[in-house]
Amino acid sequence: MSNLSPYLASIRLAFLKMLAYRLRYFTGIITYFLFVSVHYFIWQAIYKNGSGSNIINNDFTIKGFNFSEMVTYVAIAWIARSLYFSDIDEEIAEHVRTGQISTYLLRPVKFHYMMLAEAFGGMLFRLFFFTIPISLVLLSVYPVLLPKDILAGVLFFFSILVSFFIFAEINFLLGLLCFRLKSVEGLTRAKYFFIQLFSGLLLPIAFLPSYLRQIFEVLPFRLIAGTPLDIYLGHISGTSLISTFLFMLFWCCFLFFLSEYYWKKAFQHLSIQGG
Repeated sequence: MSNLSPYLASIRLAFLKMLAYRLRYFTGIITYFLFVSVHYFIWQAIYKNGSGSNIINNDFTIKGFNFSEMVTYVAIAWIARSLYFSDIDEEIAEHVRTGQISTYLLRPVKFHYMMLAEAFGGMLFRLFFFTIPISLVLLSVYPVLLPKDILAGVLFFFSILVSFFIFAEINFLLGLLCFRLKSVEGLTRAKYFFIQLFSGLLLPIAFLPSYLRQIFEVLPFRLIAGTPLDIYLGHISGTSLISTFLFMLFWCCFLFFLSEYYWKKAFQHLSIQGG
C-alpha cells in the first residue's frame, strides 16, 4: 500500500483541484444538454422523412436503430463521455512547455502512472458534479431507454471504465509527442474531432462506409464510445460479449505497454523549456 500511496494522493489532489472549477461543469451541463437537443431534433426529422410520416414509428429502422434507440444512443453517448474524457495530452504539453515536467521526474514515482491517477481523480469529480446531474436532466427531458437488462447495465459500466483507460492511454501517447515537437496543440484539436467521429460518439459506426468500418473494426477507437453503447442497447450479447471484452482487454494491455515503451524513448528527447 505504501507504493500506491503517492498515486492515491494524486487522485485525491486531482479531485480537489477540479473543485476550483465547479462553474465550468455547471455550464457544461447546459452545453451537453444543447448537444443532445440538437441531435434529437436532427434524428427526429430524419426518421420522420425516412418513414414518410409525421408520427415516429419505432418499427422503422436505419442501420439497425429505431428512433428510440437512436435517442438513447445519443443521450447515453454524451453522458458516458463525461466519464471517460481526459486531457492527459494537454496536461503533458503544459508540463513540458512550463518546465514543470522536471518536478515529476524528480519524484520517486512513475510519470505514466501519475498521469493516469490524476485523470482518474478527474473522472471521479465529473461523476458526482457532472455525469449524475446531466443524466438527471437528459433522462427527465428525453425518452431514453433503460439498459436491455441488469447484466447489460453492469457490463456497460465496466466497459466505460475500459473506455476511460483506452482514451487515457491514447492521450498519453499523443502527449509524449511534445517531447519532440514541443507543441501538440494542432494534433490535440485534430484528435478531438477524429475521436468524436470514429469512436461512435457522433453517430454509430454502422453509419460509416463499409471500407471505413472494416478499418475501424480492428482499431481501438470504437471501443471508447460505440462498443459500450452497443452493449447498453443489447446489440452485443451472448458469446459476443466475451469476444468483445477480450478485444478490449487486448487493446488495454497493448496501449499500456506501448505507452511504457515510448515514455522511455521520449524521455531521451526531453529538453526543459521553462521552470
